[in-house]
Formats: sequence, C-alpha cells, structure tokens
Amino acid sequence: MIRRLALVAATALVVLGGMVRAQSRPVLRDDDVVARVNGTPIYRKAVREVVQETLSRQDEDPTPATIGKLVEAAQNSLIALALLHQESQARGMKVSDRAVEEEIARSRARFPDPNAFQEALAAKGMDEATLRQDTRQTLAVNQLLEQVVWKDVRIDTAQIQRYYETHRREFTHPAQVRVSRILVRVPAHATTAERDAARQQANALLTRLHAGADFTQLARESSQDVASAANGGDIGYFSRGEMDPAFEQHVTTLPPGSVSGVVQTPYGFEIIKVTGRRGGGELPLAQVQERIRGVLTAARKQEREAAFVAQLRQKSKVELLDPVAP
Repeated sequence: MIRRLALVAATALVVLGGMVRAQSRPVLRDDDVVARVNGTPIYRKAVREVVQETLSRQDEDPTPATIGKLVEAAQNSLIALALLHQESQARGMKVSDRAVEEEIARSRARFPDPNAFQEALAAKGMDEATLRQDTRQTLAVNQLLEQVVWKDVRIDTAQIQRYYETHRREFTHPAQVRVSRILVRVPAHATTAERDAARQQANALLTRLHAGADFTQLARESSQDVASAANGGDIGYFSRGEMDPAFEQHVTTLPPGSVSGVVQTPYGFEIIKVTGRRGGGELPLAQVQERIRGVLTAARKQEREAAFVAQLRQKSKVELLDPVAP
C-alpha cells in the first residue's frame, strides 16, 4: 500500500484536472503546506497528485463526498510515507545509485519514447533530479518495510487450509476463461483528439505484437491498467456475464493463446489475449494454495505496516496545519 502510494507521489505523471471546488472558496495553492511530520512539510500538491492518480483509474465521475474521502486517505498515506522514510534514515538504511537508476528505467519504459517521458515530467513540474530524490525515498521506505516490518511474515499450511475451508464458495466456479489485457485508458470526458491518440497508441502496440513482441512483457511496459500490468496483463479467470459485453464478445470467440485486435470498451482501447479455459467445478486446494498464500500474506503485511506506522506516529510530532480541500 505505502509503496504504491509512494510511487504515485514520486512518479505518477498525471496532471490534476478539474477537481470539485465551490466557487466561494479561496484559491488553494499547490505550495500550501497541509501538514508537517517532525518538521517535514507535506504540500497540497502531493495530496492532489495521489488523489488524481486514484481518480484516473475510475470510470465514473466522483461525488464531492468521494473526493473528500480520497483526499483524507491521500494525506494519511503521505504522512505515513514521511514517517517511514524518517525511520529508515534513523536506522541508517542506504539506497544505491544503481537501484535508483533501475527503478527510474522501469518507469521510463512505460512511455512510448524518451520525449514522452520528459514531457510528462515537465507537465508535472518535475525534473530528473527531483525524480531521483523521490525515488530514493521510496526505495528506502521499501527497504525498511522488507527488512524490518515484514521480515518475519510467514503463512503456514494450516492457515491456508483454514482459509480454504471457510471460503470454499470462492473456489467453486462455472466454466471460465483466463484473460490478459493491454489497456490504453481513455478518460471519461476525453476529446476526440485524445480518443484518436489513444486508438493510435493501441494500434501501435498491436503492430508490435504482430511483429513478434512478447505479450506479457509489452503489458508490463505499456498497459495503463496498473494492477494487471504488474502481472504481465493477467486479470485472471472470468465466467460469462462477469465481463463488459464488448470485452466478452471477443473473449468467447478466441481460442487459448490467440490475441484480439484493438477492442473498444468503456475503459479505453484494449488488446485481449486468452490464455486458458476451464470447465466448471471446485478448484482443489493444491491449485489455489499459492493464491491463498498471497491473499493472507498481503493482509498480514498491511496489518504490520499499519501498526508500525501507528507506533511511529504516536512518538512523532504530526501537525495538521490546514483543512485538506481539493
């Protein structure tokens, strides 16, 4: 959770658009300090960027109440990030220049060319020096989490068995198809020019696949569905009626291993690959135990992280200086 939000704050190259704001409110500047963590300022700009990244992955217009909750969550996440970074420095944790450059290279690879990467940095008001600084902070936090907070998180066979027995319905399914996707996202209120540019980008990715590019690698580098991109585009198994109709129409006709053309869905333009099919029934424990282990591990890590941050916050000076409005 912290790692994702930290990377959003450091490298999510999205400019905040029209947030909901009452006409009578004063202008809220990006450089307003909304909180201090042991003297370290947290700026409204950082909060806005985290919120906007979250909103960019949603397909419905948010209500003011939704935005308010996202803003509060973003501020708390940035406070947690500051506390964790300060603790990593207090413990003397170091991040090598090579690790920083490798992380930036992975971010750069998600853009079609170097110019697009530089334009995104400029649009966000960042240069590469600032990006390196933010990335170094993020990696230091990750190091603290891995080496201290999560170091003894283990899930044993008995825990997996108990989860399986108490959630058996989750592992009973009708006939299903396993799907991977490469998504070029189109905002809900995109202009014609923006939509055309997204379609062209999707067509260019399809051309690369036809030329022999590996689907999994291309999804990691280029898909704008962050969650599935990390898994090489894999979004798991679906049964009939669980997918968007336009998506499902192509999935039902593709044999395993084949790739669709560019498909327009409510999310944008997609390239779909069917990677497997299976009949209905109950999945045996052996087939799902690693999935269960992942679920239980993530939950345990989140619990440990929340408790650790709470301890840090209790012994720190956290000042909330200004109402965090969008």
